[in-house]
Amino acid sequence: MLDDACGRRPDGAVSAARRALYGRAARSDFPRTFGDWQPRAVVFDCDGLLMDTESLWIQTQRLVSESHGVLFDADLQHRLVGLPASRIGPLIASRAGQDPGLLVEQLLQVNMAMVAQSAVPMPGARSFVAAVSSRVPVAVASNSARRILDQTLLRGAFDGGFSVTISADEVANPKPEPDVYLAAVDALNLCPEDCLAFEDSEAGASAARSAGMKVIAIPASPDQKPMADLTRESLEATDLLNWVEGWA
Repeated sequence: MLDDACGRRPDGAVSAARRALYGRAARSDFPRTFGDWQPRAVVFDCDGLLMDTESLWIQTQRLVSESHGVLFDADLQHRLVGLPASRIGPLIASRAGQDPGLLVEQLLQVNMAMVAQSAVPMPGARSFVAAVSSRVPVAVASNSARRILDQTLLRGAFDGGFSVTISADEVANPKPEPDVYLAAVDALNLCPEDCLAFEDSEAGASAARSAGMKVIAIPASPDQKPMADLTRESLEATDLLNWVEGWA
């Protein structure tokens, strides 16, 4: 993408434990971190950030692993966080002595059924996406397969608020590589440095940072510590909403 097409401009219900961590300084975190900069677009991860599907994906991995006699212990679970079926299938297959393609398809089929029946939005996700999309274009960059991503967003009823959605199927390399984020900002006709990513996982945050984007992390679980410009516990964080409402 040519520089002159990028439109660059100068950078200009939280838990008690989190309140103690942030303290009164929380209200100044955003101007201190971002200055006068505000994004020209926002790109969201989906699973674990917009939709409460991480637990369904873990259940899927456990069911598929154990159906082939593979122990789904804490170490394996941690290794698989943030990875797509195209990467997880071969890992399980190598332990089970099975065909990787068979495992990938089984993961997708089991997860598709779970999502269609049980997926729900994360707290505040719909209202937050609405607040952001009223100010800047919004996109989704997901490590899910296209059929899973479409079903998940349909269940979330985000009312078609996304200008662009990119799945792992549509790029050469999934997260933690930056491809899905680069594809999203390119589709928005913007440069990565003008865009903000929201992520819940270490792999996702690494992908967005590698793409050259600023990142706000909303970790889906305590064992995930994404490298980000700022971290908040929820999309309902008051200072986060106040910052968004101040965008021109």
